[in-house]
Amino acid sequence: MDDIDRPAEGMQEAAPSQRADGHIGQILMSARLEQGRELADIAAQTRVPMRHLAAIEEGRHEELPALPYTIGFVKNYARAVGLDPNEASAQFRNETHMVTREPRVVIMEPIDERRAPPRGAVFLGLILVGLFILIAMAWGAGWFGGEDAVDAEFDPVVADVAAPVPPPAVVPPAAQPLAATAPEPAVPQGEIVITANAGASDGAWMRVMDSETNERLFERVLAPGESFQVPQGRANLILRAGNAGVLDITVGGTAIPKIGAPGTVVGPVTLTPEGLVAFTSAQGEGATTPSE
Repeated sequence: MDDIDRPAEGMQEAAPSQRADGHIGQILMSARLEQGRELADIAAQTRVPMRHLAAIEEGRHEELPALPYTIGFVKNYARAVGLDPNEASAQFRNETHMVTREPRVVIMEPIDERRAPPRGAVFLGLILVGLFILIAMAWGAGWFGGEDAVDAEFDPVVADVAAPVPPPAVVPPAAQPLAATAPEPAVPQGEIVITANAGASDGAWMRVMDSETNERLFERVLAPGESFQVPQGRANLILRAGNAGVLDITVGGTAIPKIGAPGTVVGPVTLTPEGLVAFTSAQGEGATTPSE
């Protein structure tokens, strides 16, 4: 029984690379699993991308980079799991269909002297090129009657262009009579009263508010014959009105022109004597002030 249980003399335990059957990728994977390690651990230790380690384990050599790089990956993997890197790389070389790319050698053939142009022709070509350059430089310098050699005395066109042209005489404009300016309309002063025409069939909607404080002093339909007296001493009041042609406005008892036609909406109108006169004057000149 002792002879059966005890291994034969001279026999040794198989190396880790020999304990697994199959290609080198399976051997490396078996060694990794025996150590209870994940493929991500091997990738972190060897700094080899995990996709390349997985391709080595699964024998997908077509997804691996060039053979020199892959041999290095296999050696690093073998070292990480305790296998012989040289033995692992040798087995990978025997198993893989990948080949080492050899640099392409380009052999330069000597030039056939029979195909080359004669030396005399080359020398003549160089002389012609140099002569052409000299002629171009001489032409640019005006040696062959270029544009710089034109004499203005014998060329009437050049003479006309070169002759200085006297500046035109400046004639002062004749004094124009000043247009008569229309006198500005007189601005009446006093209390402002807004009245809906008593003979109108409809009243007029109107709103009076303070433009600074947004206080609304009046907002409703002013019935025919009804009046609104604008508070005095408040220069920030503005008026918006609908059916403006119905409204009659007086300043200090003086009637001013209509601020709009019947059925129209006007505003804002500044409720001061100056503001009313300016607004009606603009209306008379054809300007329109639409309501906001």
